[in-house]
Amino acid sequence: MTTISVADARNGLSQHIESAASTHERFDITRNGSRVAVLLGADDFDALLETVDILSSSDEMAALQSAIREIESGDVFSGDEVRAALAARRSGSNPDATPAA
Repeated sequence: MTTISVADARNGLSQHIESAASTHERFDITRNGSRVAVLLGADDFDALLETVDILSSSDEMAALQSAIREIESGDVFSGDEVRAALAARRSGSNPDATPAA
């Protein structure tokens, strides 16, 4: 995070936008020493909105908590097991094939 004044933001706006978009740098913009705005890339802003959306959804949070419990209990499949199941489904040999736990 970089802190810049409104005047500096104005003078280097194009460069700051490029930096925010390409390096994910965030700029806190100050007026008279107080933080008044933030400049960040559009992708980072969209990611923030998506995160807020997920965190505000009880269904999404329940699914995440369930997935964490499954991982912690070892209820997972190896990469080889997943690849084998996908290959079996593609070949049609066993369309209901699922990796063995």
